Amino acid sequence: MKKLFGLGKGLNSLIPSGNKNIKPSEARESVFYVETHKIKPNPKQPRKDFEKSGLEELAASIKKYGILQPLLVSKEERDTSRGLEVQYELVAGERRWRAARLLNLPQVPVIIKDYLGEDKLKLELALVENLQREDLNPMEEMEAFARLQKDFNLTQKEIGERVGKSREAVANSLRLLELPSDIKESLRAGKISRTHARALLAFKDEVKQREIYKQILSGKLVTKETEQAAADHSGKKNKKTDSRFKELEKNLSGTLGTLVFVKNSDKGGRIVIKFADLEELNKIVKNILD
Repeated sequence: MKKLFGLGKGLNSLIPSGNKNIKPSEARESVFYVETHKIKPNPKQPRKDFEKSGLEELAASIKKYGILQPLLVSKEERDTSRGLEVQYELVAGERRWRAARLLNLPQVPVIIKDYLGEDKLKLELALVENLQREDLNPMEEMEAFARLQKDFNLTQKEIGERVGKSREAVANSLRLLELPSDIKESLRAGKISRTHARALLAFKDEVKQREIYKQILSGKLVTKETEQAAADHSGKKNKKTDSRFKELEKNLSGTLGTLVFVKNSDKGGRIVIKFADLEELNKIVKNILD
């Protein structure tokens, strides 16, 4: 294990300031190079999805510039028949570790935190480190917030302070827990966006919610239209939308088999009919002409 000094001091922000178990001699952070194969992932790592293309891009960057931010690990020692064996468990930096393995790097830079003996402290650090990144999908973010709330009894405001987000942003993320499991998995897989998911929460009627959800998956509804449908459903209508046309929208949607919106303004208005492809358009036209 090769030792370097003077790097990684920015990680102090991840360590809870009130930990009385931290000794003054341990507060100084040093960077070491350790064998990549001696590092194992944290089994309680909150992040489960590591996109292959993203890892390959990170590996390409590491190949060109090196690992600019050391991994955070805890050290584990155990007696074996061959003597004392040392291994390291990741606390933060699993994407960098995985990318290094793709490159077959023999060693990686790490900061060793020997005093991270408690699983809860390791988990909190892993959660916060992940949430400070910008590449989490909405489900990973929501699950991390939920664990900080449940396992550490943190309020939404306290969570926001730890990860640099507003209380409202944390609350909006946690609301995604209310969605059905299959819709949440679509969000995780990127089939629907965070905005789509938040709009679907406005539909308390499960039948209507699933109707809109299917329209999103089929490409019939873009984000703005989903938000408008949600606003109309919850009574937050656009000022230019006349409530007298809502029954007409409903009847036209039922007759044509697709979503229909009536847009009213001072200078007249327009009817918007959604269709997914030419075949569906032909069916709609046939229904109109017949």
